[in-house]
Amino acid sequence: MSKLDTFIQQAVAAMPISGTSLIASLYGDALLQRGGEVWLGSVAALLEGLGFGERFVRTALFRLNKEEWLDVVRIGRRSFYRLSDKGLRLTRRAEHKIYRASAPEWDGTWLLLLSEGLEKSTLAEVKKQLLWQGFGALAPSLLASPSQKLADVQSLLHEAGVAENVICFEAHSPLALSRAALRARVEECWHLTEQNAMYDAFISLFRPLLPLLRDCEPAELTPERCFQIQLLLIHFYRRVVLKDPLLPEELLPAHWAGQTARQLCINIYQRVAPGALAFVGEKGESSVGELPAPGPLYFQRFGGLSGV
Repeated sequence: MSKLDTFIQQAVAAMPISGTSLIASLYGDALLQRGGEVWLGSVAALLEGLGFGERFVRTALFRLNKEEWLDVVRIGRRSFYRLSDKGLRLTRRAEHKIYRASAPEWDGTWLLLLSEGLEKSTLAEVKKQLLWQGFGALAPSLLASPSQKLADVQSLLHEAGVAENVICFEAHSPLALSRAALRARVEECWHLTEQNAMYDAFISLFRPLLPLLRDCEPAELTPERCFQIQLLLIHFYRRVVLKDPLLPEELLPAHWAGQTARQLCINIYQRVAPGALAFVGEKGESSVGELPAPGPLYFQRFGGLSGV
């Protein structure tokens, strides 16, 4: 057995893999920029080599359809699953976080949101979405972000139907006057210790892959192995980075592992992307035949894919 196959098996067994989460990773990484639609049989063919059978695939696709994350179109006896409007919106938001090449730049400006008059259930749902977008809770009804744009947040608030109940402020923080206190407050409110531990676990899992990719024979790096590595890489990275508030470097603690994890992901992704792209093109089929070539945004991932 190839050392790459051994690594792939170990990665699959490293922690439980949810079918819906894995297929969400597949759509976001391999299909979003290729039309966002694929035949059920193609999904099964793509995941078969990782040990996930057709029942696993059918169950996960059924659940994603029930959650209105995927739409299904049936043509004869074939079922084609495509990203719904909801799925497309959420996947694009995730794409922006996953494929960043660096931490956001910062001019010291904070966006503050103060919620007023919202029911507890509504407040909890809106707060959940804002925390996912990188906000931190300074107080029960006061959220803050150093990197979110007002226009993007207003769009989210309008979608949630609460724009009239949330007061938006912009404030400026002179970092030089309060660096230590601000970093301590940020580390507490954004739970950065836990986030750093998740990045450390990701690094421990995937760092051993780098010498294997460097030392393997070209013939060992088959399109299927490239696809399997890329999917697992993005699946595990996605689980971590989507919880990361992506704070500016000025606010991060010493020994922050996020930059190392991002660069590790970029280095591996650059190495396997050409083969993975070919494998998805070979196995993927939409309701109109072959999958289209990736759109330009695909090649802009991580600051630009070379050799793809």
